[in-house]
Amino acid sequence: MVDLDPREVKLRLKAKDELCCVPLIDEERYTSIRTSMAAADFELIHRTLKRNVDLFAWTTTNVPGVNPEIITHRLSVYKEAHSVPQKKRNHGEDKRLAARADAEKFLKVGFIREARYSTWLANVVMVTNSNDKW
Repeated sequence: MVDLDPREVKLRLKAKDELCCVPLIDEERYTSIRTSMAAADFELIHRTLKRNVDLFAWTTTNVPGVNPEIITHRLSVYKEAHSVPQKKRNHGEDKRLAARADAEKFLKVGFIREARYSTWLANVVMVTNSNDKW
């Protein structure tokens, strides 16, 4: 059987600002808050987080019924396989603008990051929501 995910190191995004670890319950249950904000804002966020500490899912056991394989994303790459690029498909103006807006939104909040590949991986598949928007 071939290992489809041969990576050994998990890459993590780096924070733009310096972060301070703030314990919420004990030293093992903490979160990080950026240090470049005003002290009053820092204290307000810290108090709010401590007051709502019961909303955090510290481990997968705090999310019963959800298999960790479902909530963990990995891009499986088999290094020995040769790539077969898809023919690039052009989308209509509304699809292109919707895809760009979503990508910019996710980039801005740090949910995704740009990755550069030497070949095209796959075309974007656009699906309408129940309200007929992309």
